[in-house]
Amino acid sequence: MCTLFDEITKEGKAEGKAEGIIETGLDFGLSENDILERLQKKLDISLQKAQEYFEMFGKQTV
Repeated sequence: MCTLFDEITKEGKAEGKAEGIIETGLDFGLSENDILERLQKKLDISLQKAQEYFEMFGKQTV
């Protein structure tokens, strides 16, 4: 059984990875759709979650 700490740690790692994917994608001129696809594939997340990450981190790096 996972503890709350385990869940928080997993979410933090996913957010860090998402931020890196988004920043790198933007640096290389990828479209938002391409970045969303990469997020979904690399992190095994839904489109909705990928869009949430893009909203959080995409605006920070622009």
